[in-house]
Amino acid sequence: MKEVALTGSNCHIFADVLSALLHRGINVNAFVTYPERLMLEDINLTVSRLDVADRDELRRGFEGYHDVIMTFNDDQTDVDSNDFTLHYYNELVNAARDAGVRRLIVVGSPESAAFFMGDLRRRNDMDWVFISTEGDYADRAAREVVAPQYHKEEYAY
Repeated sequence: MKEVALTGSNCHIFADVLSALLHRGINVNAFVTYPERLMLEDINLTVSRLDVADRDELRRGFEGYHDVIMTFNDDQTDVDSNDFTLHYYNELVNAARDAGVRRLIVVGSPESAAFFMGDLRRRNDMDWVFISTEGDYADRAAREVVAPQYHKEEYAY
């Protein structure tokens, strides 16, 4: 059975993607900022604290995963979410790369696509896709884990 690491802050984007993954029977290790707020029990779910301040811990957490999905809140007015994204996005991507992750799936606001993809386009060492939170993004992210359809330089809607 497929297993994936899912990261993010406690927001509806994270919750929607998590639900879609579990619905497809995918084992998920959910690295979330506030694990105590994740009120879900499922035999396919492991919940871990996302400690963005410790890059080595992030790397160790991502080791052994082929796919890592990174979710980011699409509420552009949420100051805390914006700060989280600006301060830790690169750290998360670097930790995934250092851990040997082969495929990175980033889910975020269409207004932030240039920010996310600008960094990803410079990386030759892993396959990646950016998925906009427009449409059925959660199912789209789950499908990317099961049967990848997009590769570098592509923008999935």
